[in-house]
Amino acid sequence: MEIRKLNELKATNPYLRLGTDVTELEKSIQTLGLIAPLVISPDNVILAGARRYQALLNLGHTEAPVMVVDRNSLEKELVSIDENLVRKDLSKMEIESHLRRAKAIYQELNPEPVVTQSSIETTEEKQEEEKKKVVLPAEKFLHMVSEKTGLSPRQIHEAINRDEMAAPVVKEARLNGELSMSQTNEIIKLNKEDQQEAIEHIKDLPVREIKKFVKLAKVQGVQEAISATPNLPHQKEFLEIDMGLKKLIKRLKQLQIEGIIMESFPKATQELLSELMAISEGDDFLPHSNRSNELESLQ
Repeated sequence: MEIRKLNELKATNPYLRLGTDVTELEKSIQTLGLIAPLVISPDNVILAGARRYQALLNLGHTEAPVMVVDRNSLEKELVSIDENLVRKDLSKMEIESHLRRAKAIYQELNPEPVVTQSSIETTEEKQEEEKKKVVLPAEKFLHMVSEKTGLSPRQIHEAINRDEMAAPVVKEARLNGELSMSQTNEIIKLNKEDQQEAIEHIKDLPVREIKKFVKLAKVQGVQEAISATPNLPHQKEFLEIDMGLKKLIKRLKQLQIEGIIMESFPKATQELLSELMAISEGDDFLPHSNRSNELESLQ
């Protein structure tokens, strides 16, 4: 631990998040002091603690305790990513990008174990036992990050996969709020070229329709899937209403079983619910065979 002048430190690290609101942090420093030191490299580049650095400057401090980390470039980058991953104001896409880069660095620093000739010559039973003992770096990474972030290993794996498998147009659509995470999880099952070709047609579809599209595209190609998948104006909204009404009708039937009768509701609500229950006599609120026609008639 050392004390360094703030004007000697360099905020040039691309992972630093400067310019954010540090009002609460300033109050904490005024009350409790600086609890965690800034983390810097030997040449005074801040690796972690940008918000603490900003708050200290705002409060008029000229010095700060620092921890100097003398590591190689990959390890220093990992320190910066690690600091960012425990922050609460990162977007989902920023977290995914950080996780993917962190995994790449971790695996480069911790290569997968190599099977030696001697182990090949052992019996099959012994080989199986050895495999059970080996914990691969990728698995260690998932559990390590899980402990720090509170995300499950599966969530971390899916986040990295989204960042790795998504085409630029899919990332742009997510950034613009045009795609949800669930939609993205289905779209990235296509290769990046097919994602680019299909994105404008499917980005407004609900998840279950995207699933069908992807399944068809893998077998018959994207153009065939586009031809077979209607994309009418407001289709997503209509299908969401369809699903919502089905859930409502299912709940009403459960209430009837529990002895809650229609008369328990206000009169206007009774009339509306009675109509819905009458419509629900079929298998679907909007039958699949007539769905496209129904949607067209509502335009």
